[in-house]
Amino acid sequence: MKKILHGILLMMTFGIMGQTKNDSVSSFQKMKEAIKLELKEELKAELKKDFIKENKSLVDWSKFTLSGYGVVNYYHYGRYDTDLNIKDKFDAERLNLYLGYNFNDWISFKSEIEFEHGGTGSTIELDTQEEFGEYEQEIESGGEVKIEQIHINFAIRPYLNVRVGRMKIHFGLAQDLDRPISYFTTHRQEMENEILPLGWYENGVQIHGIFWKRLKYEVSITNGLDASGFSSRGWIKDGYQTRFEMANGNSLAFTGRLDYKFGKNKYTYVGMSAYLNDAAANRPKNDMSESAYVTILEGHITYDEDYLRFNSVILWGNLENSNIVSRKNSSLSNNLGVKRTPVGKNTLGFSFEGGYEILHFINTTAKQKIYPFIRYDYYDTMHEVEGNVIRKPRWERSALMGGINWFVHPQIVLKAHYQNRRLGSDNYDPVTSLYTGRKQEENTLSAGIGFSF
Repeated sequence: MKKILHGILLMMTFGIMGQTKNDSVSSFQKMKEAIKLELKEELKAELKKDFIKENKSLVDWSKFTLSGYGVVNYYHYGRYDTDLNIKDKFDAERLNLYLGYNFNDWISFKSEIEFEHGGTGSTIELDTQEEFGEYEQEIESGGEVKIEQIHINFAIRPYLNVRVGRMKIHFGLAQDLDRPISYFTTHRQEMENEILPLGWYENGVQIHGIFWKRLKYEVSITNGLDASGFSSRGWIKDGYQTRFEMANGNSLAFTGRLDYKFGKNKYTYVGMSAYLNDAAANRPKNDMSESAYVTILEGHITYDEDYLRFNSVILWGNLENSNIVSRKNSSLSNNLGVKRTPVGKNTLGFSFEGGYEILHFINTTAKQKIYPFIRYDYYDTMHEVEGNVIRKPRWERSALMGGINWFVHPQIVLKAHYQNRRLGSDNYDPVTSLYTGRKQEENTLSAGIGFSF
C-alpha cells in the first residue's frame, strides 16, 4: 500500500506541473497508466492473500466421493461338448466408477457408471446354446457403457433411510459381494449370474436401515421384469428391462431383505431375501391377459473373519403360468432380440465358496495374502415345468472350481482357477452320433486381475 500512496503523490505533483508545461501532458498520461496498472496488481495480491487466508474454494472437493473397481480376464477352453469350435478369449469384463456428492450431513447423491467388455455399441454374437448356431446382434452383452445407479439418499435415522432414483437391488449375495476382491473366482458368481440379472438395478424407492447395530433391512418398490425376455437357459435373467430406452412400469416389483451381522467384518452376516412381480404386465405389447407372477426366495450366509472366508446361497423361484409365457414368447418378433425358448416353472440353485489364507503360516507379518479356494454351484432353470412345456435336462448344471487368489495389495488381486461344469444332457460323439455313456462337460481354465479403490 506504500507504493500506492507514493503513486498518488506523484500524480498530484505531475498534475500541478502540467498546468504550466504542455509537453509534460504525455508523461503524465503514461505515469497515470503505470500507476493504475500497479494499483490493479496490488489489489489482486491483497485479494489473493485474503482468499488463501480464509481457505475458500470455488468447488468444495471434500463433498465429493469417488471409488470403483475393474476386472480383466483370460479364458482357455478345454473339453467343451456344447461348442466344439469355441475360441479362447480375453475379456476386459468391467470397469465400474462410483461418483457421489454430500449435500449436507443427511442428504447425499450416488451414481455408478459401468464400462462393460471394453467399449460401447452393438456386437454380433454366435449363439450356440439357445439359437442353434445362429448369429444374433447384441446390444446388451458386449461393449457397453451404462448408468447403473443414480439416486438421492436421505439418511433420516439409523433405522430409517430412503433412496429415490435408480438403485441396486440387494438380492442374494452377488449384489453385495460384487467387487473382485470380494469373491474368489475370476468371473461373477456362477449360479446367481445364470439365474438373476447381475448387476441388478431398478428405478423406484428403497427404504433401508439398521436396528441394534446388527439387524439390517431393506424394502424396495421398483419397476419389474418383462416376461418376454424369459428363457430356458436363464429363466428370468433376461427379463431385466434394458432393451428399450425406458422401463415399463405397469406392474411394480416388491423386494425385501433382512440380514443379521454376527462378526466384526462387514461381510460376516446371515440373511434372506424375497422378490415378487407380475412380469406379464410389463411385456412390450398387451399380448398376454393372464398374470405371470415371479416369486423368488433365497437364504444366504457370508463369513470373513481372520484367515477364513466362505459364503453360500440357496435359491428357489416360481413362475406363474410359465406354459402360457412360453407360448406367447415363441411367437415374438426376431427384432425384439429375445430367445423365444420354453420357460421353466420352478428354478433351483445352490452355491458354496470357501478359502483360507495360508501366507501367514510362512510370514506372520506379511501384508500380502494368498487364498487357495474351492467353489461349487448347482442350478437348474427348468427344475419343474408345466403344461406342454418339455423339461430340458441340459439346463441342470453343476460346476466345481478350484483355484488361488494372490492379494499383492489389499486392493489388487491376481486370480486363477480351473472349472469343470457338468450338464444334465447326454453327450453324443460328433462324428458317429453315438451316445458316449457320459454327460456333457464344459471345462475352462481362467486367470485374471481385479482391483478396487
